[in-house]
Amino acid sequence: MEGLISSGIDIESIERFAPLSSKEGFLRRVFTPGELAYSCNKRAPHRHLAGRFAAKEACMKALGTGLSGGVRWRDVEVVVTEDGRPGLRLHSTAKKSLGQGRAFLSITYSGELAVALVVIEKQQGENFL
Repeated sequence: MEGLISSGIDIESIERFAPLSSKEGFLRRVFTPGELAYSCNKRAPHRHLAGRFAAKEACMKALGTGLSGGVRWRDVEVVVTEDGRPGLRLHSTAKKSLGQGRAFLSITYSGELAVALVVIEKQQGENFL
């Protein structure tokens, strides 16, 4: 086996984020300026906020850290890659936890649900927390 694989998945209620999308303190604590700019330029911002929140949760699960492992919400940032797909940019403790590994993200929406899956690939010899 060439590398180690870890995954994390999360599902969120889109409607749960409708009232949260107007709470400035929550938004600034959880989302990066780039995530807010992307989501708030959409017709239904709360849908995209739910997807990004699910992605953050899924990433923390895949890293094996959760919030208790020192990773903060804004340490995991959902970005749009050059080819238009969602991707992850990790900062601070999350970046250290990833090491030389690679993280892959998929977000999907179905009805009132946002689902995110993160798969992390690490090189032989690197460990997950």
